[in-house]
Amino acid sequence: MSAREQQTSETSPRLREYLRALEAFSRIGAEDMPTERLMHHIAAQVARVTHISRTKIMRYRPEHGDLLIEAGVGWNADVVGHVVLAADHRSPAGRAYQTALPVSIYDASREPDYRLPAVLRDHGIVSLLNVPVMVNGFTWGVLEADSTEPHAFDEWDVGFLSTIANLMGVCLALHENRRQKMEGAAQRAREQSQFDRVIRELQHRIKNNLQIIVAFLSMKTRDLSGEGREVLNTAVGRVQAIALAHDLLSVKKEPGAVDLGDYIGSLCANIDPQRPNVTIEVSADPVSVPIDRAVPAGLIANELVTNSIKYAFGNGVGHIHVSIKVINHRSEICLTVEDDGKGMEMPPKKGRGLSLIEGFAHQIQGRLEFARVESGTRIVLCFPVAL
Repeated sequence: MSAREQQTSETSPRLREYLRALEAFSRIGAEDMPTERLMHHIAAQVARVTHISRTKIMRYRPEHGDLLIEAGVGWNADVVGHVVLAADHRSPAGRAYQTALPVSIYDASREPDYRLPAVLRDHGIVSLLNVPVMVNGFTWGVLEADSTEPHAFDEWDVGFLSTIANLMGVCLALHENRRQKMEGAAQRAREQSQFDRVIRELQHRIKNNLQIIVAFLSMKTRDLSGEGREVLNTAVGRVQAIALAHDLLSVKKEPGAVDLGDYIGSLCANIDPQRPNVTIEVSADPVSVPIDRAVPAGLIANELVTNSIKYAFGNGVGHIHVSIKVINHRSEICLTVEDDGKGMEMPPKKGRGLSLIEGFAHQIQGRLEFARVESGTRIVLCFPVAL
């Protein structure tokens, strides 16, 4: 057998073992295991596969300018997690870190260019191999194999440790990505909670201020009569409609949005027709809308229902039906107010009330339709769920 054949026969089993180890690590390394456990696993596997009893993983600490031994096997109990090595050019690990290239030493006692760290001398290290660990293009630290016997690390050893170090760098980058993602999610949750709390407090204060305005206006109506009193009562109703929306916001889990059906239902329940022979019925599909769209829709409903009560029935019996339907694949809402009264002239006469209704509809990009029905009037407001 030639020297080359003998070398090949001796190398092949080692290469197969290296390949099996890399294959196994490529599966395990992608698992979401803690970083400390991952590093200890790598150190143990490198020692097992290379048959070198001492290995270690060192992380560069920029705040100290040194390399901390984070994981390893074969060392005294006070080494891992405690001992630091210099990161300068004369330290073998430091040279690997500084140059981002492997550093192999056959006999440390015969290498005047290097300064052997005390921890290696204390453990009788003779030969060593350092390879850099790269994370996202930057040198994170160093993976080192240390032998107490002279050991000539060849290209296969360097290739194996370098590949393991590269896989480790990818895993560390994935772990850091997961950590940042989790921290970011936690921070966003904290910020959202704080925002929700502030918004609820703000809504509560707005509601209280609006209630004060309602109370003040209600007191002033006592001093008025005729048209002035009617105008002020109408204004009170509009302010109450806005206050009710903020009242609902203060108890909803979704800040800034209300269920339109709940809002319109509560709004109609608070409209006092002062006539027992007039009834108001509300039916609604469930749909949540932002307050800046709910309030104009509520004010329109308030105006239309109030107008029906005033003008549709005379002194007779009457029924008002308010419905909310979500149409066009839940992209549009149609609010319908229909009564069975005497009906209204078509086209409707444009007064202050109708001008307000059209203005509110314009705010939410809505369109209004007025129609006489067999018995009474139907008015439909359709507007997009969101802008």
